[in-house]
Parts: sequence; structure tokens; C-alpha cells
Amino acid sequence: MFAVLAVVAQPAKKDFTALLGDELLTYSDASLVVYDLTADSLLFSHRAHKLTRPASVLKIVTSVVALERLGGAYTVDTYLLQQGNSLYFKGKIDPLFSFEELCSMVQSLPVGAVVDTLYADCSFMDSLYWGPGWAWDDTPWEFQPYISPLMLCGGCVQVTAKPAARGDSPVVECFPPSAFYSVENEAVSRGGTGEKFTILRDWLCGSNVIRLRGDCNAAKSEKMNMYPSQDYFMAVAAEQLAARGVVVKNIAMGVAPQGCDTLAVVRRPVADIVVEALMESNNLCAEALSYHLGALYGRLPVRQSMGPKIVKGFLDYALDMPLQYDICDGSGLSPYTLVSADIIMQVLKYAYSHKHLYDVLMLGLPQAGVNGTLKHRTKGTAAYKKVFAKTGTVTGVCTLAGYAQASNGHILAFVALNEGSPKARPVRVWQDKVCDLLCR
Repeated sequence: MFAVLAVVAQPAKKDFTALLGDELLTYSDASLVVYDLTADSLLFSHRAHKLTRPASVLKIVTSVVALERLGGAYTVDTYLLQQGNSLYFKGKIDPLFSFEELCSMVQSLPVGAVVDTLYADCSFMDSLYWGPGWAWDDTPWEFQPYISPLMLCGGCVQVTAKPAARGDSPVVECFPPSAFYSVENEAVSRGGTGEKFTILRDWLCGSNVIRLRGDCNAAKSEKMNMYPSQDYFMAVAAEQLAARGVVVKNIAMGVAPQGCDTLAVVRRPVADIVVEALMESNNLCAEALSYHLGALYGRLPVRQSMGPKIVKGFLDYALDMPLQYDICDGSGLSPYTLVSADIIMQVLKYAYSHKHLYDVLMLGLPQAGVNGTLKHRTKGTAAYKKVFAKTGTVTGVCTLAGYAQASNGHILAFVALNEGSPKARPVRVWQDKVCDLLCR
């Protein structure tokens, strides 16, 4: 379809224009840009310069800048350090640090060792655990964790409930296990009451009591964030040390002094964090990337505002973007972040022209109908398996941007930023029509 631009350009424009006549756009707004990367030609542009909240599509920008500025060899490290009879867990916001990795680090201590004080070194960042404008009622869910330098399992607990015999309490399993939180199981298995089954945390009071209520008729799993995340990390670490027979007398906050011995270190390649940020739309991963960009200023603790300044500097000078935009976080949760479809498009074009960036993006961007946040979309259309794109959804905003392969083999970049629809489903239907047209 896109092979001969002199013939194809006008019909393509006509088809895209027809999509703008959809009923959805009578009560909501859209920006749409399509660029043929193979032919280096703009195919379609509608309101490309309009500022819109990008939601999680911003993760494309954060990821590209992080890969470019930090470099592919960059790692996010978590240390277990020792000086005398003191131990220090020193973290730098590893969003993928796991319970298994914590247990492995603990194995570096001899059985029966005595530790006077176990310190949490959180000097990498300040104590501001949320970005500007983040919705306070998005907690206690995993997509809004309490960010700290020491993150265990994304700062969350996985809670799984399964119905037992009728009238009995559901069977509850939590991972990782810890006394840092407690569970109050007030739910009933197949009680027939019709009351909605919920798994919630007493977040408003800063409590880590997890409550199950309602009628449990089927298995359900939720990830609950823990408050505060560094205390959660240290509590589980102390419990695992105790399980190894290591005696810990005190737990405290403290900065590791120079000259400590390194007992264990977990290094996380930046590419792994980028892939998770894109594939699963992981907000913590995107914010970790942003903080590490902020660390390029060379001043600790890193403030939340430093990362976005690095990103804006890249856009301003490397891509020569206009001044009429703002970026306030790394994940797109902030309502103060406003960018245009043209800005996202320029980042996609830049990544495509730099193989080391494009290769990582193609590993991380969800494939339509196959995985990630696009797993259940475009099946039965020309876009099935032909689109690799990042989704973005917050109330009133639904966005999609990435790459598509046309039927003639050309690679296209596209950005669709929709806002003003109270429900995301009709917007996704419209965006899938865009993808279908791209691939036809």
C-alpha cells in the first residue's frame, strides 16, 4: 500500500481522514501522526502539535533517553556492605530486585554471625516517594508504589485468595512472606451474598493490614504496595538473616561509610529495566530510569525533578523540540506532563535511526495480539503481530504509539493520543482501526 508514495499518499490520507469522522471524535479529541520510516516521508498528520497528557506512552521517551544517556553497559546496583559488626543494604532503586536475590545476598553471611546494626542506606534519592500530581487514591495498587532506593518485589506483596468449602474463609497465600504486614480474612467462600470480593490494604491510615472482604467465588490475585517500601525491604531482609541464624540486634537508617567491604551485589542492566517498563507498563521501572538520569547531575540525593530536566534537555538540544511542552515524571502518571504527538514521533524516529536504541525498544514494546499490554488486541485484523507499540491509559486519556509493518514491508511509526473519552474501550477500538489501516 505504501510502496509508491506518489500513488499511495492521497488514498492513505483519505483513509486516515475518514477515521477522524468516527463518532468517538464527536465528544473526544485525537492527535494522529503516521510516518513512513522506510521511505522517510510523512504520511498523515492531524493536530500533531497539540499538547496532550501522554500517559504511559511517555515511557518511550524516558526509555530512549535513558538508553542514550546512560549507555547500554549501565547497571542499577544493590549492595550488601560490611564494616566491623555493622551491615548496610545500599540501594539505587532497582525496580526488579526479587525475594530470591535478597535471599542469595543473605547467604554471604556465615551462619551464627552477630550484627550490631543492620542499616538501610537510602542516600541515593530524597524522601519524596511519589511524582508531582500523582493521584493519592491510586494507592494501594502496584502501579503506584512508594519509591525508595530499596525496593523488594517492586515494593509490593502478592496476595492470592482461593475459595474453600462453602461458607468457610478463602485460602490466602502471600508472597513474599513477612511479619511486616498482616492479613485479616473476613471474606466467605461461595457465600451466595452477592457482595463484591475485595482485597485491599488500609492505605489511608498508613497501615499494612491487608483485608479480604465479600463473597469469594473464584481465585483472585492482587499486588498490594507496602508503606514505606524501605522498611518493608529491611523487615524481610532481617527475617531472612534470622532464618539463616544471623543475629541482628538493631535496624536503623544510615549511610554506608567509605571503605566498607562488599559482601554481595546485584547488578541490573538498564536494558532489562527498559524492557519491563515498556512490556508491562511498569511505572516503577520508568521512574527508576528517570532517577538514574537525574543522577547524571552528580549530586546526591537525587531529587525527583532532576530526571525530567535531563529528558527535556535531550529533547531540546538533540531533537530541537519546541519549548511548548512539559515533562514532570518518567512514567506519565503526572497530569502536569504535556507533550505533543510530534514530540513522541521525533523520539520514535530517533530511536529507529540508532540501532542500539531500536533493538532494545523492539524487545520491550508489546507485540499486537501476542504479549504485554497489547496481548488481547488486533486479533483478526491486518495489525495482528505486525504492530509493536506502547499503550497508555489514565482516566480520560488513552494513547498508543510505536511501530507497524505495512503490507509492502515498509516500517511505519505512528502516534495516536486520545483524550476526553470517559471510557477507554471505544478509544482502543478506534486505535485498533488505525493499526489495521497502517498494516493494510
